[in-house]
Amino acid sequence: MFVKTLPGEGMLPSLITAARRCSLDEFLRIYEPGSAQSWVSGTGETLLHFALQNGEPANRVAIAMRLLDDNADAAALVPPEQYTTLHLLFAHNSHDFQAEAPLLERLIAGGADVNMVAGRGWGTPLQALASLGKYSDDELEPFYNVLFARPGLDLLRAGKSGRSTLESAKLLGPRRQNLAARMEDYLNAYGITTENS
Repeated sequence: MFVKTLPGEGMLPSLITAARRCSLDEFLRIYEPGSAQSWVSGTGETLLHFALQNGEPANRVAIAMRLLDDNADAAALVPPEQYTTLHLLFAHNSHDFQAEAPLLERLIAGGADVNMVAGRGWGTPLQALASLGKYSDDELEPFYNVLFARPGLDLLRAGKSGRSTLESAKLLGPRRQNLAARMEDYLNAYGITTENS
């Protein structure tokens, strides 16, 4: 694992640790500008993947945005489960959805697949987001607004447990009632029938 030292400062954290646990300032102390595109760990994860695992929303956004500014690949998948950058962003228990919405927009604009079905029961990114039980539809709305503003959502593709994203939202009951309604409105707007959902 790469570790860098600075004179008089002792051992600094690895890039992986800095991306996952540190502030932007701490990360930049060891990050080499312009290396976001080429940096890949032995597991196939990029620095952007690790930044999206940062437990502090403000740090997550700041580091990930910097990496995207340096042309990090927003479409890169984590093997072998094929998690997208969206799955990783949605996976946290701690969020500031308003602050993270611009990051979500950047990831999608950079090619993150909004319909990718990841392994280990994650399903589609929207299924992963909907399963964040501690957050209400109202709290998740900034992310919903970003997702539903874009064409190409495949809400009927078989995902988690073989269920479509729409089916999954309906099964979550009243807590995801607004999400299910938005999905149906989205499909209706594109003339897609939902009679079997």
